[in-house]
Amino acid sequence: MKYYFPDNFFARFFANSFSENEKKEITYLPSAQLSNELEKEGDAIALIPTMDLLKHEEFFVSKLGGVSFESEWCNSYLYYPKEMADRKQIDEIILAGDVSSNEAVLGKILFAELYDQQVKISLHLNPNEKINAPMLLVGDTNFTENRFESGMSFADDMIEVISAPYVNFIFASKNKESLEAFNSSFKEKLPTLYDSIVPYISALEIPEESKEKIREEFSSFVFEFDTMDIDGIAQVTRLPYFHGMIKEILELKFV
Repeated sequence: MKYYFPDNFFARFFANSFSENEKKEITYLPSAQLSNELEKEGDAIALIPTMDLLKHEEFFVSKLGGVSFESEWCNSYLYYPKEMADRKQIDEIILAGDVSSNEAVLGKILFAELYDQQVKISLHLNPNEKINAPMLLVGDTNFTENRFESGMSFADDMIEVISAPYVNFIFASKNKESLEAFNSSFKEKLPTLYDSIVPYISALEIPEESKEKIREEFSSFVFEFDTMDIDGIAQVTRLPYFHGMIKEILELKFV
């Protein structure tokens, strides 16, 4: 079975429980490309951005696990210019890093919900270039230089909007039987995943200060879903409907 994972350390964490042969079947890709690859491979499993379901309602979704956040520690942070104190005056958000449909769709919704502000979303390739607009930076780059310490958690804001955990990535497949088989193997892998947490963090190639933060906050990263996470998926996928981005509420196909 082939696997497609986003290239971030939340996704790479799952590979700790895979056999050596299974690891050879994992392909790491930019988050924006995952669902396109899953479309081509009928039996594959991919860890896709939750909002990709807006264009891929036919995908089956695992109800057992993925990448969910219950507090401020997450994969995406908002960075505001020092001179931009009034968030109600913001009219543009810059996206940078491993950007996906999550940030493109939910970035607009977030500002509409929290600040009653309609913002334009723009893509920026260089996160280190000084820009006079808030930047939503996605992926490991937040942690390579302790950058996240000066950012505002995107997950924390989303949790405030939906009153549920923010589910960032979900395991999905076009093939129900493939996902059922993955679910069975996922249950078997869970003990190994829990045992691997401490050594996995220690092996990350990031500053020690970032590792310490991750040790403190790792429990807020949920990789084994419960009913609250399933509700989080339902809540976040309904938001585009309430904001007029889609015509019907998605019918999610949980397995």
